[in-house]
Amino acid sequence: MILGFKNVVIILTFLIILVIAVSFYAFYISVRPRRFISGVNPSHFGLKYEKVSFKTEDGLTLQGWFIPCEGKGSTIIVCHGYPFDKGNILPSSLFLRKEYSLFLFDFRAMGESEGKYTTVGYHEKKDLLAAVDYLKSRGIEEIGALGFSLGGAVIIMAHSPDIKAIVSDSSYATLNLMIHSLFRHYYFLKHPFVFTVKLLSRMVLKFDTSSVSPVAIIKEVEAPILLIHGEKDSQIPVKNAYLLHEAAPKSELWIVPGADHGEAQALVTIEYERRILEFFEKNLG
Repeated sequence: MILGFKNVVIILTFLIILVIAVSFYAFYISVRPRRFISGVNPSHFGLKYEKVSFKTEDGLTLQGWFIPCEGKGSTIIVCHGYPFDKGNILPSSLFLRKEYSLFLFDFRAMGESEGKYTTVGYHEKKDLLAAVDYLKSRGIEEIGALGFSLGGAVIIMAHSPDIKAIVSDSSYATLNLMIHSLFRHYYFLKHPFVFTVKLLSRMVLKFDTSSVSPVAIIKEVEAPILLIHGEKDSQIPVKNAYLLHEAAPKSELWIVPGADHGEAQALVTIEYERRILEFFEKNLG
């Protein structure tokens, strides 16, 4: 049966509307994720801490915790993943407190921080730089950073000369790779959806997704970097870690066998914590 011209137009119109609708929905829920606020804070672990707030250069107030330690006097900034909050990553970062003070905060539009939408790395660089400035205002000069997923990507892209050592666990290499991954189950049909999401980013958020690229920045970062990634990561494929390491050959790369996204520490807890502590001891003091 041969379709008439009118029927072809109707089908094409329907497909275009479908692509726009699905793309807009994916875009909306990505930049306006549901707020996740953990019921966990440092007091649940018997720790003294300070609730702090600080402003970004574009005027948002972010919320954080400073957990002091009587160790070496250095502080590790701990950055959570998308779309979670500081409480989500607190338990997995407490091993660092054996030697370091910790500073955790919520990225914009997440946890308790201000902000209507996330840019999945583009503006979040301002959040991290504001956190660094806050620590410096307290007289803290020896600063390291540990970030998971989005947090790891932001630390790399912020390219702060004040961060002396970086551990990035499960970072993406480029935001465009993540967008392609979002629609990976559409196979060859994914391209119209990818194009529409990128277009929406330009129109609504006023930035080009290709500019959100840790792999383009990492080669300029002078601080030592430890890259950690799960071999079986189903959310941010391990290919991302190899791309980052190739761009920064002086970085250390540890692929954790059999680990999915966020599973590395749980699978090899002792080695995970030992490697990170040794890395900071070597490069931060």
